[in-house]
Amino acid sequence: MVLLYNMLRGRIEPGTYHLFGPAATGKTTIALCCAASLASFGRCCAWIDTTKGFSPKRFAAISITTTGKDHSNRVLLNTALTPLAVEHAIERLTGGIKKWRVGLVVLDTAFGAMDQTVQDPAIRRVMWVQAKDHLARLALLAATSKVPSIIINTVGYKPGQDQERPTGEQLVRGCMPEDVVVRPIIGTEGYSGRFTYVSCDDETEYEIVAGGIKQKAIPVAPGGTFDEAEATD
Repeated sequence: MVLLYNMLRGRIEPGTYHLFGPAATGKTTIALCCAASLASFGRCCAWIDTTKGFSPKRFAAISITTTGKDHSNRVLLNTALTPLAVEHAIERLTGGIKKWRVGLVVLDTAFGAMDQTVQDPAIRRVMWVQAKDHLARLALLAATSKVPSIIINTVGYKPGQDQERPTGEQLVRGCMPEDVVVRPIIGTEGYSGRFTYVSCDDETEYEIVAGGIKQKAIPVAPGGTFDEAEATD
């Protein structure tokens, strides 16, 4: 799993990464690990939090476990609970991304600022247009500034009977990110707290631990040469 291996160690290529899956499966934990590792290289992480999901205590613990030092001072946190607040956060980020030495942008979550209690179809369409505009501006900012961005998106927001409202995944994919999927693993005794990270055509199991994420051990074949391997087939 080269992509996740590099991301968790702060070696994130410029571009937009879409991390999506059910709630409580480790999406934010992955982003926290990425931010902590990148901060160890002296870069800052601009974190737009729309659901109050960012935990300074959790980040400090992950940072210490991952890098040996608490890099909380390199997280630029902006809590944006409304579409207008998200708009303001993006404007500030656009003006200061170079000055603040931002090396990673995280939006957690993509649609957290949307008021899901609103039932009026016209108002909901306006909210989706706003959300799409925010995503497009972040994707453009990441592309022009050559700074990677992680968009966290909880699975849901399915179309209604009229099929006019797109899914959250469809809106995000309109910005053409690299898809990253998180799926829960349900054990015989119920939810196990583990999840499967899927990217491209590869799949590897991980588990959430106190210090972040731990990859499940993978059996490695004994060493030797290609000729010796063929001889044992």
